[in-house]
Amino acid sequence: MARRIPQAPGRGRGPSGAFLCTVSVCVALAILLSAQAPLRAEPRLERVVTVSRHGVRAPTAAPAALEARTGRPWPAFPVEPGEMTPHGAEALSRMGAYLRSVYARAELLPETGCPPPNAVQVWADGATNRTLRSGQVLAEAVAPGCGLVARHGPVGASDPVFDGGRVCPLDPAAALAAVQARTAGGTAVTDRASEKAIAALKRILGPAACKAVPAACLDGPSTLGATPTGPKIEGPLALAAAVSENLLLEYAQGLPADQVAWGQGTPETLAALLPAHRRAADLLHRTPEIAAFHGATLLRMLADLLQGVVPRGLGVPPLGASARLVVLAGHDTTLSTLSGALGLGWSLPGQPDPTAPGATLAFEVWRSPETSARTIRVRIYAQTLDQLRSARPLGPLDPPVSLPLTIGICPARDGGCDLETFVAKVRAALPPVCVR
Repeated sequence: MARRIPQAPGRGRGPSGAFLCTVSVCVALAILLSAQAPLRAEPRLERVVTVSRHGVRAPTAAPAALEARTGRPWPAFPVEPGEMTPHGAEALSRMGAYLRSVYARAELLPETGCPPPNAVQVWADGATNRTLRSGQVLAEAVAPGCGLVARHGPVGASDPVFDGGRVCPLDPAAALAAVQARTAGGTAVTDRASEKAIAALKRILGPAACKAVPAACLDGPSTLGATPTGPKIEGPLALAAAVSENLLLEYAQGLPADQVAWGQGTPETLAALLPAHRRAADLLHRTPEIAAFHGATLLRMLADLLQGVVPRGLGVPPLGASARLVVLAGHDTTLSTLSGALGLGWSLPGQPDPTAPGATLAFEVWRSPETSARTIRVRIYAQTLDQLRSARPLGPLDPPVSLPLTIGICPARDGGCDLETFVAKVRAALPPVCVR
């Protein structure tokens, strides 16, 4: 009886062969269909407005004045009180160069060469030298070799863009009431995190400082009071907020380790102290009612610039609608004000100060090629403590912190907010007395 030789799988016209034929047809059809289906066009970046804090500065008080408040000696900075240091300018330049690379990759700026005239515009707060210099540092970093000049208002004068309270001041009693509403009637000025920070600072200052300056004991309650320019915190929280920020500046400036927080200024120590600074800033600058007044001019200008129209209103600077990138050089209070007015919040890995020197809020307008709908997205860029201390170049292998932010006042859509909705929400939040 002849033996039947089995056929190799998949050969001949049996079921296996038919199955393979079906798979081949399906693959061919899939390739054909995918070739015919149009790819969804990605949104394109149309316009950006950035708001930055100035670079690392010296404390605003002289070492002798700080010693009188704390009972401890303070190191000297290489510049006068309140001025940006050369190290701070270098670190800020690194941040500006990084932002330029980000927006060149997004095709907002040219990869090489200079942008078209007026495509990039810079406005700095003329009230302080540190913001004036910061504006020029950023201008040279985002458009290197192009002769871009940072513009500003009268030198030494209050600029409504960065201090809107000068244009439409909030009633001191109303401002105090707004903060008190967030602090159990003003009795809970500190929270748990800031109380722990005050206790940590008290251990660092030590009993000797307490004996020399009773305020350095950091005992007693922290209180709120009204002043003509806004609410004021007094007591342990006020001292701890100022001291902790100054200690962070020592570290960011790159002072020797034995001069930072009297030899105790490690990143971990600074992270334990900064909640005092954050709490004070939250109450005095992020309270929404206060932020709406202080940020009124900036918010109006921001809404216009993001739409691509000429900014208008009392105190608004002469910036053109043709700008694709507008850079504003301000203060930590500028960032805090925008945070409170727009419902932005963030925490930065490796950086205990959310409004650290050089920190930048970026308001980006993205347009859909298919529908022409425009969406606004907000990001925060900031250098870590060690990046500030070293002022080293930033790049893909060593980038700064970059986080997308939720816009509290505006419903989100695909990670952003409809631009027209955002503008309407901003304008609705402006106090009527500020809209002139």
